[in-house]
Amino acid sequence: MESGSENTTNRVYISSQEFGWVPAQIVSNEGKTVKVSIKDYEDDLQIPACEVSTSLTSLSKFDRRKSPKERNISTIEETVDITKYQDNVLPLQNVDEDGKLIEVEDMVDLSFLHEAAILYNLKARHSRGIPYTRTGDIVIAVNPYEWIKKLYAEETRSFYADKLVWNPRQDVDPKTDVEPHVYETSSMAYRGLAVDGQDQSILVSGESGAGKTETVKILMSHLASVQTSSHCATKDHHDHHSDISPIVGRVLDSNPLLEAFGNAKTVRNDNSSRFGKFIQLQFETEDPTHAAFAGKTIPSAVLAGSKCETYLLEKSRVISHEEEERTYHIFYQLLSASESQKVMFWDKLADTDNESFSYVGYTDTDTIEDRSDEQQFQCTIDALAIVGVKDDILKDLMRAICIVLQLGNLTFDEDPENDENAIISSKEELTDLSELMGVPEDIVGKSLTERTVTARNETYKVPLNVIKARDSCDALAKEIYSNTFDWLVNAINNATCAEKNYKENPKADFGLIGLLDIFGFESFAVNRFEQLCINYANEKLQQKFTLDIFRSVQQEYEDEGIELGDVTFSDNLDVINLIEGRMGLISVLNEECLRPRGNDSAFVSKVYTMNKDSDCLYKDRFFRDYQFGVTHYAGPVTYDATNFVTKNMDTLPLDLVNCRKACTNSIVATGGKPSSDGKQKKKAPERRGKRSNLTRKNSSLVSDSVGTKFKSQLGQLMSNISETRTRYIRCIKPNKIKEPRVMQHISTVEQLRCAGVVAAVTISRSAFPNRLEHEQVFDRFMCLDKSFSRSDNTETEESVVQNDVDRLLTSVLKDVEKVEGEGESIKVLKGFVCGKTRAYFRAGSLELMESRRLSAFGDLAIDMQRIIRGFVAKSKYFKLRKASLKAQAWTRRNAARRRFKALRKAAIMLQCWTRCIFSQTTLVQLRRERGAVLIQTHWRMAVAITYLKAYRSASIKIQACARGARQRPIYRAALKEKQEEAKLENQLKALQRKLEEAEQKRIEAEKKAEEGANTGKTVIVYKDASEEKKSGDGQARPSAVAQSVQGPPATVGQLSAQQQTLMDESGKMLEYLRKEVFKLRSQNSQLRTDFDLLKENNQRLMDANASAGASFAALNQHAKQLSKANMKIQAEATKYKDQAHKVNMAQIELKEELKMKQGTYIAEVHSRLQYQKTMARIVDLIQDRCRDYRLVEDVLRLSDECESDYMGGPTGVDLTPSKPQGASSLDLSNTPMATGLTSMTSKFKSFFG
Repeated sequence: MESGSENTTNRVYISSQEFGWVPAQIVSNEGKTVKVSIKDYEDDLQIPACEVSTSLTSLSKFDRRKSPKERNISTIEETVDITKYQDNVLPLQNVDEDGKLIEVEDMVDLSFLHEAAILYNLKARHSRGIPYTRTGDIVIAVNPYEWIKKLYAEETRSFYADKLVWNPRQDVDPKTDVEPHVYETSSMAYRGLAVDGQDQSILVSGESGAGKTETVKILMSHLASVQTSSHCATKDHHDHHSDISPIVGRVLDSNPLLEAFGNAKTVRNDNSSRFGKFIQLQFETEDPTHAAFAGKTIPSAVLAGSKCETYLLEKSRVISHEEEERTYHIFYQLLSASESQKVMFWDKLADTDNESFSYVGYTDTDTIEDRSDEQQFQCTIDALAIVGVKDDILKDLMRAICIVLQLGNLTFDEDPENDENAIISSKEELTDLSELMGVPEDIVGKSLTERTVTARNETYKVPLNVIKARDSCDALAKEIYSNTFDWLVNAINNATCAEKNYKENPKADFGLIGLLDIFGFESFAVNRFEQLCINYANEKLQQKFTLDIFRSVQQEYEDEGIELGDVTFSDNLDVINLIEGRMGLISVLNEECLRPRGNDSAFVSKVYTMNKDSDCLYKDRFFRDYQFGVTHYAGPVTYDATNFVTKNMDTLPLDLVNCRKACTNSIVATGGKPSSDGKQKKKAPERRGKRSNLTRKNSSLVSDSVGTKFKSQLGQLMSNISETRTRYIRCIKPNKIKEPRVMQHISTVEQLRCAGVVAAVTISRSAFPNRLEHEQVFDRFMCLDKSFSRSDNTETEESVVQNDVDRLLTSVLKDVEKVEGEGESIKVLKGFVCGKTRAYFRAGSLELMESRRLSAFGDLAIDMQRIIRGFVAKSKYFKLRKASLKAQAWTRRNAARRRFKALRKAAIMLQCWTRCIFSQTTLVQLRRERGAVLIQTHWRMAVAITYLKAYRSASIKIQACARGARQRPIYRAALKEKQEEAKLENQLKALQRKLEEAEQKRIEAEKKAEEGANTGKTVIVYKDASEEKKSGDGQARPSAVAQSVQGPPATVGQLSAQQQTLMDESGKMLEYLRKEVFKLRSQNSQLRTDFDLLKENNQRLMDANASAGASFAALNQHAKQLSKANMKIQAEATKYKDQAHKVNMAQIELKEELKMKQGTYIAEVHSRLQYQKTMARIVDLIQDRCRDYRLVEDVLRLSDECESDYMGGPTGVDLTPSKPQGASSLDLSNTPMATGLTSMTSKFKSFFG
């Protein structure tokens, strides 16, 4: 308990020049000094959000990267002088009993609210990736340096719109139902406009890089989508504006244009806005009465358009910028565009880059927000087209930018004839500029190097030196770019304003929600005229902010029932008077601009002389004569007045004005002034007597000063804002290294002060620095009054709690009461004030109670020890009692268990006998049923087998007859062909044999003739058998005739003639044989072809036979078994001769039965035929008369299914008749059974072909 008290009362913050605020722990209190224990941090990145937290998640990202050894930071002790702190009290940490930081969403709920508490609460939330925190109505947005998708999802938008706009809780503040978010501010602004009918404004401020521009874009996007997510606040009503209109798209898409022309890269931010803008979103608000009649609980407010006003464009950035910075984005975008686009705008842009123009120069950055300059340029072109800037207007706009670029490339040298005069040395650049502007070269050159002066009705030319000529050129470039920017803003307003673009009701009285994105308070090493104007604007906004905070505190105190007389706050009216008063900085500067030889040092001297009584103006002894200091609300700032007079005038000589007006570019010539400025200029003659109209006599410079114009603009802005309900968003840049979840203390504290958050805390806690909820008072301080007890009566709960808190705090803080006044005006001033829900403590009261609470914990510890000892003794007694009760229960349980087991055993035996009797009866019944089923099964099986055998035998016989009838004609034809072939072969062989014999005989005859010629013997001539047959009537003649030739023997020539005859006959025979052989070969080839065909058919038959072979194998196996049985039967044939007669009779009966079955089969075929015909007639009738083709298709399908089921034969095959060739014995075409069949089984098709 003691450690918990130390964690809550000894944890404090001490001031540090290096780290801002550092957490510490009080070691001892020595009156005006306090000894504290702190960690020796090397960097504020190592400091966790709460020093006590040791978990890794509580460490910063930088600290997590270190090893545990490196995170072991040493502890040191220091002595702190508490007199340097407010109310002589160190600021306490908001920690719980464990020493962990109490993190809150609304910092108003912090028990100890001060600068250090705000810093560490923001750091704790930022380290967890939560960028938004609330301080009353103020939303503090810490730049997370990463896009958190969940925070900006469509579901999140709809959630905030539903909770804060369409369905808020009526009994409590609706902001308690949501976490802090910029959507909270936009939703409350929308509801204030739609429900309360009051114009709204949201002021977004912060330094460069804090995320102001991105926050404004998020706000605009949400305000445009609130109405679309509402469903018109009812379930049954849909507004016709639910879809986003084109005008809303133009409003949302106009931001890239302003960023391209008004944003630039700086040291702090890659996309820094170099101007201030006030965007007024115009809404068509619905009358509450009409909404109520329409059934809506919330009137609708539809985004109809927008207007934009800009302030203090940083024109000096056009002509110069730091080395690590860039000028405005549009220059880089134009130069990075494609060559075709650049040539389209100006042909001289071909083959140019950033280094081609002096005003732009080299840069190492070509990507902004993950997009290259070329991609950004395309987005800019698209956005310009949306607002109507395209074609010729777009070309004029880009050529105006080119004119600015080209002015920077002009170079000036001294005139050789006169050193004090300047000439333009870059003639080529001047020619290009002249061509680009459409103005002759001599006019352009003279306007830049000469000045027209009018004095006493005389006009003469004054040549300029090189420096003044260069300044004149730069001034023209700045003026043209500024006018171009104003023209673009005016074009955007014309494209987005509701008066010109909202077609539904252009004359409506539009409600306004203003979004002010303006530069935050600036304090640099060297502060110029721009910083003075920026800080002047922030002083005006801070004044409005302070008044609004005072009103919120006033409202809070009134709600809590606390008197307002004790609330005090400091106002910055004296600073504002110093700047804009009658003797203020602006007036003195204007006066100095009127003097012919006015200078900056004289301006500073007059400021000190005329405002010597002002507490806000200070002077250091080290100041130069051109330096002065102003104490702003955020701190003192030292200004360098160099060029204050020049920058305040900011006017063009008449020569340059005339040159600009002579330009053929309409944007450059007209000056691009918005219509609002024109209206202000029309009022100028009415203010002729006032000093705000700056006029220098004997000079060509005539214009309002920059300070006067800015003062007027700022006054108009504050006037507009004062008529609205103002809400605030303060953007904080957590670190300069742009790392997520890292916070640097010094810069963050400075921003909190500049943003006015600390001032808001000071105002809200001026009278009562600390506050606690009533329940927290009871939890923390009831220990200080042991006699106190909370009451319980019939009053309301709120009043009971309030009275109890008042009684408790009165008794505890009795010694700090003060008596004021005398007599009847005596008033007791307590150290606290009790409100309805909170208790408010004066300075020092809460710290005193915390110290007393620490002492009271010692007494409470003794009481706790007494109670704990009694508890230990009672615990031992209860344990013994519990043990005895357990032993008794164990004994009783064992006895009861034995009795239970005996009864259970008897019951189980009885159950077993009963189950046995029932089981035996059931068994007998089941056996009887099983026997009956087996008998039935065998009987059905025997009958089925008998039918199977009969049907199979009949089918085998039918198949055998069918195969025989098919094969017999084929066999006879093949046999006949074979016989003819054999006959021809025999004839051929006989002829060959005769030929061989005749040849042999001829050879022998030749030999014999040769021998006879040699010997003189008689020649024997042999004749052919064919000649023998020809000579005579068929009687046999000898095959050889011997002729005895009387007289001289025959000659060799005669024998050769006979042989020649024989040879001729043989040749004819051979020719005949050749023809026969050729004929036979042709027939043989044809037969071979037929044979191959038959072979293929045979192969198919063999395949079919093989498929049937498997079934035949099974049948064969069964046949073998039957043959074995038959052998046994034959062995016993003698024994059963008497029974053979009976078997024969049974066979005869089976044959008769088969005949009867055949008759039945034929009758069934007739009935099926009749069914088919009837079904055909029904189908034809339906097809002819039915118009529903689907019904016809269904009937046809059912008919086919019925036919396939009904027409199947008993054998499971179709019975389509076919008359095979040569199968006269099986010709069934004339039978009645065959006439009605329509199909044949595949088996019969293979048999009959």
